[in-house]
Amino acid sequence: MCLFCLQCGEGLDYKAMGSIFSGLVQTGAWGCFDEYNRIDVEVLSVVSSQLQTIQTALNLGKTRFEFIGKEINIRSSVGYFITVRHQTTRGSRR
Repeated sequence: MCLFCLQCGEGLDYKAMGSIFSGLVQTGAWGCFDEYNRIDVEVLSVVSSQLQTIQTALNLGKTRFEFIGKEINIRSSVGYFITVRHQTTRGSRR
């Protein structure tokens, strides 16, 4: 099993995220997306649709499905995990 970890940021767009998800889905690997909340809101909207498409295919037990304009294989071992860091005021301590 392979785990792919990614530090998210403003530079990620929906095309890059779609490519990453496509690779995870086809290999059955897991992905950890750290500080997911740093992705631009406009990008998050598209990314949430991409994740919903993957989740629907998994729930239906599909082995192939259409994703970002291509029909690809899906392995049920795929997983994605998201972390969100709370924004704190500069200089505050918790």
